[in-house]
Order: sequence, then C-alpha cells, then structure tokens
Amino acid sequence: MPELPEVEVAARNLRRWMTGRKIRGVEPREGSARIFRPAKPDALDALTGARFQDIKRVGKNLLLTFDSRSGPVGLWSHLGMTGKWVRRTADDDEPPFARVLVELDDRSSLYYTDTRIFGRLRLVPAAAFEELGEIAALGPDPLNDGIDAHALHARLASIGKSIKVAIMDQALLPGIGNIQAVEALFRAGIDPRRPAKSLSQAEVNHLRQGLLDSIEFTLASFASTGADGDSADISYIEERRGDNPFLVYGREGEPCPRCKKSNHKGTITRIVQAQRATFFCPTCQK
Repeated sequence: MPELPEVEVAARNLRRWMTGRKIRGVEPREGSARIFRPAKPDALDALTGARFQDIKRVGKNLLLTFDSRSGPVGLWSHLGMTGKWVRRTADDDEPPFARVLVELDDRSSLYYTDTRIFGRLRLVPAAAFEELGEIAALGPDPLNDGIDAHALHARLASIGKSIKVAIMDQALLPGIGNIQAVEALFRAGIDPRRPAKSLSQAEVNHLRQGLLDSIEFTLASFASTGADGDSADISYIEERRGDNPFLVYGREGEPCPRCKKSNHKGTITRIVQAQRATFFCPTCQK
C-alpha cells in the first residue's frame, strides 16, 4: 500500500507535470465508477479548462487545487492499495489498469491507474479540503510538520495496544503505514510488540528519529530509480517486479543487518499484528 513516501513522490511528480498547465479534458476508463463513489465519474467534467494552481500532500492524501471559470475547485486523491499517477506523451501507449485519463494542454496525458481499485477520487467544491472528514481527522504530518517527540510520548502514554499498531493510527502519525512502522521500530531498536504506553521519553525520541530516517531513506530510494524525477514509473514492493530497498521489511529468515555488524546472530522474524505482517529482530529489538 502506498504510504507517506510513495504519496510524496506522487505529489512531486504531479507538481512537475501540471505546473502552468490547463486541463483539456477528463475521460473515465473501466472501473472508474468504483473510484468515484458516491459521486459519478462525470463529476470531473468540471475540471475541463481549469488551470493547475497547487498540490499538497497530507498523510496519504493528495489535495490538488485548480482555478476554474467558476472559481477554485479541488480534487482529492487517495491511492488506496495499488493506485498510481503516471504520465504519458502523445506517442505512448495507455498504461495497464488505467481508470481515469486527464489530458493537459501540452498534449501530455496523466493517468490514474489502479490494479485493485481501492483508490478514491473526489471533486471538492471551492477546494475546501478542510471540510472533508478524511482530512479533518488527521494529526500533524511527519514530513511537512515534523514530529514533536514530547507530544507523541504524551499521546502514547494512554495507549495500551502494541507500539507498531499504535503508530499506524492516522490521527497520530498521518502517512505512517505498515512498512514505515516496521522500519522505524527497527531503526529505533524497539520491539514492535511492546505496549505503546510502556515507552520512555528516550525511546520515543529514538522512534521519532527512526520514523524520519526511514521516510528520507525511502524517498532517496525512489529518487535513485528515477520514480522521483520523471524518468520511470514508481514501483511498489508488493508488485511482482518491485525491488526491496528496506532493512527488515519482507526479509524473514535473513540475518539482521545490525546484529551482523556486532557478530550477534539475530535473524529477522515475521509475526502478524492487526492482520498485518511485522518484521523485526528479536535479538536487538528488546
């Protein structure tokens, strides 16, 4: 599932592709009706002729603002589990699993593709994103706003569930999903099974740094593949040909990268928490 880094890459690319551009037309493709629930796909006809103004990412949400003849209009995009925004020129073939086509005035085309069709698109009148329940419920964004370790410790102090599950709460840390939670806890040396309220302030300080380091590491990995830079489509780890740049996620049975350096014999273990796979080293994540 796209998490904060993947959605940040989408925001950066859409900004590159759409700055200064007008929309020539929007065309739905097969499956688009599932993406636009409860509205109909033709709701996006209001974007025809509109000029791109801005894009913001909040957690896993993309908030696009356009200037139309009737004033500002917004587009909310959530990538769900397999959604992507990709760009094609006039000479390129349409990508597989295209659900929506957005034609720009430079004759390029943007496609929203989605294999499993769990993503969402919604027209937002007057670009009033703050009125969307999905946005109003979110806490401070870790990348945009930073992470206040003292405030985070205070919030965790009343949470009895495991720390791995707790930090995936979008009201607490928007954009943090399964992969970033796993990687951050490994970097912080914290056992993902620990009750959230058991962490000390010092441990939350390490967790804060682990989260930020993992986000930056993931963004750097996308830049190295060209996904953040307009030279390649983004690839997710769950895809058949997706690379795995992560330290422990998806590495069950492999030697722990930290224990190897200290001649310990830690092995990455897989467990299930809240129906999601967790990977960690029982030797160094005490």
